[in-house]
Amino acid sequence: MISINRFKLILSKLKVAQLNRKKIIKINLFLTDLKLLNLLWKNGFIYGYCKCKKTYNIFLKYTLKGLGVLNSMTFFNKIISKKELNNTLWLNSGNSYLILSFDGLKIYSGNSKVIFGGVLMAKF
Repeated sequence: MISINRFKLILSKLKVAQLNRKKIIKINLFLTDLKLLNLLWKNGFIYGYCKCKKTYNIFLKYTLKGLGVLNSMTFFNKIISKKELNNTLWLNSGNSYLILSFDGLKIYSGNSKVIFGGVLMAKF
């Protein structure tokens, strides 16, 4: 089962690690948490991850200026419709949004085609 609070816990650990300028963070994860890591990796928010014994090493990504990619992340817990999400993406095309919908976990940015609404979890 996908837990919103579990995903927010992982994202907050990643954000705190970037604020502390760590390059690698070790976290115990479940199989459902790997969906979030794969999504972050595909969209360029982390360099990647690897499994070492029972923990996962997550390689954090920084900009050329030394700022963490996830530093500007803010958390939400709002149910958002397809129309509201399209309007938000159109107005704030530079931001990315993490949505939990019927399709699963998705990251939408300014030029993404929205099929469903869902629970707005975070803004990058």
